[in-house]
Amino acid sequence: MAITRNTIWRRAVTIPLFFVLLLVMVASIFLWFPLSLLLACFLSGARAAPRCLCFILVYLFCECIGIVLSFALWLRYRVLGVGQADYLAANSRLQFWWADTLRRAAQKIFRLTFVIEGRDALSGSAAILLPRHCSIGDTIFPVSFYAIPQGFRVRYVLKKELLIDPCLDIVGGRLPNVFLDRVAEDMSAELAALQRLAAGASDQESLVIYVEGTRFSLNKRQRIIQALKIAGDSDTLRRAERWQYVLPPRPAGVLALMRDAPQKDLLFCAHTGFEGSASFVKLFNGSCLDATVRLRFWRVAAADIPQNESERLAMLFAQWDKMDLAIKEMRCIDS
Repeated sequence: MAITRNTIWRRAVTIPLFFVLLLVMVASIFLWFPLSLLLACFLSGARAAPRCLCFILVYLFCECIGIVLSFALWLRYRVLGVGQADYLAANSRLQFWWADTLRRAAQKIFRLTFVIEGRDALSGSAAILLPRHCSIGDTIFPVSFYAIPQGFRVRYVLKKELLIDPCLDIVGGRLPNVFLDRVAEDMSAELAALQRLAAGASDQESLVIYVEGTRFSLNKRQRIIQALKIAGDSDTLRRAERWQYVLPPRPAGVLALMRDAPQKDLLFCAHTGFEGSASFVKLFNGSCLDATVRLRFWRVAAADIPQNESERLAMLFAQWDKMDLAIKEMRCIDS
């Protein structure tokens, strides 16, 4: 990702801000920790407040360590002139450390239990991964449960709003990721970036895209259904009403990835139990505490992906039916 004037200004704000926030939290820990314990005792809406604040502290530590290490990598590999491939590999390892450390911290702090189904689908070649998206934290699942165990690198398709996170901004910008402008009037540049991303992916690189375009919530689902009713899009409306736990996919991005990475399988990931981390409000009220997070993976081989785009679209909708059903089945286990 090119370093633009906007990038420089953004980082000039976010990088110092995160260090200041870390210093403030560390300096005031003897104030906010006992107060959060009192809140947890007397307010049901704050029963996980101490744990949530501890996780925020870990997150800020990871951010600041990541910023320092990213600068060290820049000095070692760019200033001293070491090869580009080694530079990218080092940044990929830093990305994996950051994501998996946050996942492990969340697992311990909120006492989460992860249950993985369909492990056989995780083996095989690097794939285009299409996960459900319902939380601010489920973007780490592809790294923790797929890329790291299988030894793959990851190319992400993410929304550009996430660039406010300094580590995602710096390290994510160095790696071959795409940060999409979801509200661009002309999406041709965004689609062209996706095509380049897919075409340049090696056999050891997976592609991750969140085809819903935004996190699932019941309110968003209802707004989409109402908008489809007004627009008179009866086919999409029927599908949106049928799917109870996922939003209608935005197919343009994944179709672009399939066109330019035709050798890659599709790997789907349904999950449930992580909805309690959808926002900091839910983290504070303990919605995520002691949760069992179930993930189910399944694979569609590249040879089984239709060549015709309309048939690919029908296949995607059929897999989204399967995604919705998988979530329903896993929710029933813990109900």
